[in-house]
Amino acid sequence: MNHNRIYCVLTDAQIAQIREAALTHIERHGFVVQHEDLLARARARGAQVDEPQGRVRLSRALCAELMSQVPPRYTIGNILGETWEIGGPRQYGCAIVTDPWIIDYKTREPRRPCREDIRRNTIVAEQLDPVVTISRMDYPVTDVAGPTSSLRALETHLLHHTRHYLVMAASLESFDQWMGIADILARGGDPRRLITAAVALGSPLVLNRLNGDLLIRAVEKGFAIAPTVCPMSGSTAPYSMAGTLLQSHIEVLMIVLMAQILRPGHAVEYVSGLSVTDLRNGNDLYYTMDKVLWKSAAVQLGLAENMPVGAECGGTLTHRYDQQAGAEGMLFMLAAHASGAHLLAGFGSCHNAVGMSAEMMVIQQSYLRAARHLARGIRTGEPLLGTASLKRVGPGGQFLDDELTVDLMRSDEFFRDDVFDLSGGHGDGKSMLERAHERVEQLVAGYRSRVPGDIQEGLQRYFKDICKRLL
Repeated sequence: MNHNRIYCVLTDAQIAQIREAALTHIERHGFVVQHEDLLARARARGAQVDEPQGRVRLSRALCAELMSQVPPRYTIGNILGETWEIGGPRQYGCAIVTDPWIIDYKTREPRRPCREDIRRNTIVAEQLDPVVTISRMDYPVTDVAGPTSSLRALETHLLHHTRHYLVMAASLESFDQWMGIADILARGGDPRRLITAAVALGSPLVLNRLNGDLLIRAVEKGFAIAPTVCPMSGSTAPYSMAGTLLQSHIEVLMIVLMAQILRPGHAVEYVSGLSVTDLRNGNDLYYTMDKVLWKSAAVQLGLAENMPVGAECGGTLTHRYDQQAGAEGMLFMLAAHASGAHLLAGFGSCHNAVGMSAEMMVIQQSYLRAARHLARGIRTGEPLLGTASLKRVGPGGQFLDDELTVDLMRSDEFFRDDVFDLSGGHGDGKSMLERAHERVEQLVAGYRSRVPGDIQEGLQRYFKDICKRLL
């Protein structure tokens, strides 16, 4: 996929310019690491370290050496023994199952999540092509009060989850809880391939102590790393598209370089989430048209670093299922798919990246099918060019029973998808949202969890014990 990308927004000269500017900044000005152990390890590896400021500078030669150690591909797995290579020719997806807001199908309005949302959304994500990994925001649910709310939500999620786990721990306590969960999931074996750990970074250019600890622990456990890098133009990044892109590139490299200092050859995915600040009110605008350009540009930079690359594949600024959401969602998906990214992240996301729904997951799956169709282009080899058909039918004829029609009528030659209304005004009148909701209901109805019974029992005991200690 990455060798055949068809949508590029940066020229080779611009890619070289941004990479050169990033190396110059890292070498001359560096970045801040608020973690004594990481500073000591960086110094031992040859970096210039200013202890009082926590400033780390790496020479170009050291950067090149460390970056050469990053594996261009790595393998993830799940509790059923399935594996997927990230960085290879196939493109995979990552879904989310909860956010601060769930877009309710009946009211069309945002509301806070409950456990049933997480159950349904996990079941849908489990069955979507091409989803191989699922993430969950650590957020409480409305039907469980008190300190166990988020834990009970996580339990509901895990009891229906057999994909790869993208762990977004926001504290050492949460990470340690996941280590207990990992032991259950791995059945006493090696959990390394089961989990990818997200590690955040503060913009601009700061790796704080907490995230330094999380990075160290994730590397020690052998989990692949997914940087959480989110510079915002005008507030935490320069107010220009290129300036924010440059900062994003430097910040991803910060995590990549520190991971290689900790363990040469450790797997890291190149991924970032750029946004712009609305200077009229200070709001963060996560899904604007600028995102279409940033997605492709970030993928180009990641591929230039010879790394596995992820890109956000969906999203809308609003919670509404309307023309704006359709335009944003389809453009974002097309840009992400056609960029050549190895992993498409965020199936289900909308509402400026703080809301989601199961219907949106299904709609975005259909967007991906449309994007694949568009990116494929028009195939002109015979018999598709139709020369034999034109000769056979001749002037004034018809092609309804032509051999080519019969051969291709059930193929993928023309776009078709059950969520799109392709009736041309002669169908049942159902909207895309209604069709997506029907698909959700079909996926959820009668679904039986594929999580093995012994793992389910282990998870239930674990959450019972940990919740008892908190009450």
